[in-house]
Amino acid sequence: MIELSFIKIYLISVIIVHLISFIAPLIIIRKKGNDPHGIHQGNSILARLTPVSYFLLIIFLVLYIFFDTIIEGFRTFQWLAIDSISIIGIIMVAIGSFIEIVATIRLGINFRIELPKEQTELVVSGIYRLMRNPIAFSLYLFVFGIFLMIPNLITLIIFIMNIITFNAKIRNEEKFLSERFGKDYEAYKMKVGRYFPIKVKNRK
Repeated sequence: MIELSFIKIYLISVIIVHLISFIAPLIIIRKKGNDPHGIHQGNSILARLTPVSYFLLIIFLVLYIFFDTIIEGFRTFQWLAIDSISIIGIIMVAIGSFIEIVATIRLGINFRIELPKEQTELVVSGIYRLMRNPIAFSLYLFVFGIFLMIPNLITLIIFIMNIITFNAKIRNEEKFLSERFGKDYEAYKMKVGRYFPIKVKNRK
């Protein structure tokens, strides 16, 4: 049986890596004289809820690490609470974290939390040759992995919230990119899938 102490140490490590990979680019972009946050003008209400979904995840993980007895009071899906499922969750969290780091590094100074104010480059190389939105995809893997590791009602709700809000955010970003980069982005969109590492033909 996987020890709870191992799960907690793993989650602490993952949170640290996750936050560093998120905060470090923002610092670098700020030092370059650009606004790392960007603007949310034109974003839907659902898209603007992405920070809420994200921070609910982080808050839950911190509570689980330090106050796991409280979390145990919520409904657990016992049929998922087995070692083999937990191991799959651990692997998914690791893969999601890795993809996020690779995708963020490849974006470089083009990374923004929201839509960029400044002129940016359309990144279509590296991992972006496989999927248009690897950072969102990495988050989905990450949150689903957490659900498999801690299969209760709270993690299920957080997973669903993140899927809904970040998918809305991605749709808004794609509209923005289409307007900014025109035919270049449309051609890229026709060749590469939104989330999955497959090429999609005749996609609109």
